[in-house]
Amino acid sequence: MDDKAESDKLKSLFRVQKNQCSTCIYRPDNPLDLAQLEDDIADGYGGFTTYRTCHHTDDSCPACCAGFWAAHKDEFQLGQVAQRLGLVEFVNIDNQENDYDH
Repeated sequence: MDDKAESDKLKSLFRVQKNQCSTCIYRPDNPLDLAQLEDDIADGYGGFTTYRTCHHTDDSCPACCAGFWAAHKDEFQLGQVAQRLGLVEFVNIDNQENDYDH
């Protein structure tokens, strides 16, 4: 693969957090209403219109929430396509310095 092709592939990767962050909404001890949060992005047909971005990442290098990916990777179009094309990249990004305790 030449340098341009490699660069284009890297730009095309779908990033997913490798592990749940310490404040992940998918953790069992999360006090938020997960069903309501999922309803906010549901497509009405049993899937999702988009995915949850991990709040420990930022706009310069966003990544899909590890908890969302584990629960719903086959239920949104981008996740399905990225898996089929081998374009999922698991990352460890943490741009949040201060976590809160639940």
